[in-house]
Amino acid sequence: MTRMRILAASGLAFVLITAVVAQDKKDPTPPAKKDEVKKDEAKKDEAKKDEAKKDEGKKDATPAVDNPLSLKFVKDVPFWQEMTTKTIQNIKVQGLDVGQNQEQTFIFKFEPQKQEGDKWIVRQTIEGVKMKIDIAGSPVSYDSANESAAAGTNTALSEFFKALKGSQFTLTIGKDCTVEKVDGREEFIKKLVSANKQLEQLLNKILGEEAMKQMADPCFGVVPKEPKKIGDKWNKVVKLSLGPLGTYENTYTFTYVKQTGDNAEIDVAVELKYTPPGADQGGETLPFKIKGGKIEQLKDDKSNKGKIVFNTKLGRIESSEVSVKMNGTLTLDIGGTQTEVNLTQDQTTIIKTFDKSPIPDKKQ
Repeated sequence: MTRMRILAASGLAFVLITAVVAQDKKDPTPPAKKDEVKKDEAKKDEAKKDEAKKDEGKKDATPAVDNPLSLKFVKDVPFWQEMTTKTIQNIKVQGLDVGQNQEQTFIFKFEPQKQEGDKWIVRQTIEGVKMKIDIAGSPVSYDSANESAAAGTNTALSEFFKALKGSQFTLTIGKDCTVEKVDGREEFIKKLVSANKQLEQLLNKILGEEAMKQMADPCFGVVPKEPKKIGDKWNKVVKLSLGPLGTYENTYTFTYVKQTGDNAEIDVAVELKYTPPGADQGGETLPFKIKGGKIEQLKDDKSNKGKIVFNTKLGRIESSEVSVKMNGTLTLDIGGTQTEVNLTQDQTTIIKTFDKSPIPDKKQ
């Protein structure tokens, strides 16, 4: 069958060629008109070339597609973000249940200082800190805006939180909202160590360069590297090494759901992977060593997902709420004794952005 099709196609081609040749012989063109025909054909060719150039120019002149989810800063125009993390945790050790509930709130001020090419230099300040922690029925609280009214403000933990207030960093932020550099890490650790000298080695390991970049990110990974439209998805992988506590790798899958006015609604799904620390991760900085373990996500309809509202006009997150549930078992070495610890954790992080500081004015 294939061979017959080839022969048929060859025969058709031969017939067409013969017909064209026969037409040329039947209607010969006078020599005088041949030159005119050639000139006309040449003009047509030139016209076609000019038209093609115009079309090509139109293609080049087509403006690039704007990214509605792009970062926007305005020099000397600050904004504030309030980040609240609520954690419900239960730890079971040798048959004993230890519950821990905590709520931590940080208020960050971002001040765009200057633009260098496609990068921005931004100063970040921790302006406010609030915390409520209840460990097995023993509450501790602290509020930097009202220190005298908080219970337990003289504890070591509250002193540690107190040292956070006023810390400043200089951020170098790329066009896709990636924090490329953080200056001020050393001074930050010194402030925290002044509140508790024993934490120096641990803080140096936990608060590494990458951890500081993630803490400083004003967009929290939501800004895509390429333009997106409604219905598109994109991923962001965040790897956080916490030294003797192990490594977390979070994969965020964002979906551009809809646009209402200036607000883009983005769904986010979270996939978490935990890796225990290696033997060389300095477990001596803790009263225990993590020898192994496995932490997995608890999957239900409400867990490991969230919603983000991104203001496309202002180029920033307006609000965000993401929840992650996990459980697992860790094997700890405490003074040479192997102990198995079971834990469950339900954590929700809420972010809000403001044009003015959300900290109440003391005068008012």
